[in-house]
Amino acid sequence: MKKLSVFVVLITLFVPRAQASEPGEVIFTRAFADDAYGYYHAQILQRILELTPEFGKAVAVPHPQPMPQARQIIKLQAGEGDVMWSATSNEREQQLLPVRFPLLQGLAGYRVLVINAYKQAQYPTTLTKADLQNLVGVQGNDWPDLTVLRHNGFKVEGAQWSLWFQTMFTAVEKGMVDYFPRNVIEVSNDLERHKAKRIKLEDNFILRYPSYEYFFVSPLKPELVNRLQIGLLRMLNIGELKVLFEKHDNHKKAMLLATDPSRIMIELNNPDLAYKYTNPLWGNDATEMRQLLEEAILKSTQTAN
Repeated sequence: MKKLSVFVVLITLFVPRAQASEPGEVIFTRAFADDAYGYYHAQILQRILELTPEFGKAVAVPHPQPMPQARQIIKLQAGEGDVMWSATSNEREQQLLPVRFPLLQGLAGYRVLVINAYKQAQYPTTLTKADLQNLVGVQGNDWPDLTVLRHNGFKVEGAQWSLWFQTMFTAVEKGMVDYFPRNVIEVSNDLERHKAKRIKLEDNFILRYPSYEYFFVSPLKPELVNRLQIGLLRMLNIGELKVLFEKHDNHKKAMLLATDPSRIMIELNNPDLAYKYTNPLWGNDATEMRQLLEEAILKSTQTAN
């Protein structure tokens, strides 16, 4: 019996263990090891933990291994991570526990067009949605935007995502496609990086569809959802969330593009999301988002009791 006990102890010592959060840690997964990547999201997460001491002292800790989103989901499902951030979808909300608050104010669903620098005349304000649908765009093969645009009747070519940063802008410059729809948060940096190319931001149009980036929590940590909701509400109420958002220059530029009254808004449907918010731009008017957080917190409290 003694030998058996020793054998069990040895087996336990040498069986690989899953990466799990230690007491006082909230592990977040990420796509890249670069400290600049996800800085805004990680800072919000850390501040939430600081503003919710009633749940216990905790710090946000990055998972040591960067990984694609599909792998992040697996890690959270296995309890080897606690939180990730991602654009939501009907499927994603079945896989993990969503914290339904749009961290980027829904701006990821606002798309402006990068076009050839000499072809603005092809995009007069009289251009209709049907006219745009007859032009040819380009997107990454596995990007959700490709599905959205095709679902809404747009002609869009798919490109290998690993080469997108060069090939898609080059395709626009050389006239192989007419336009490249870009997220308003990313387009300013894109144009700066590719300023040597003959491309520009189209002047008159903006596409919009429901797209919200949330924190997602491991199904094994349901109590963490409530903590994040409460922390987000506190950050929203004291104005700290808006200040943090506006510290990023690309966020401010994105908001100006999204709310530019001179641009013609073309509304699209998102086939991968069953709902949309009336006004997710909480930086301008937080009424809807505040109410939704309050309702979610109340529901979580009632469930816990």
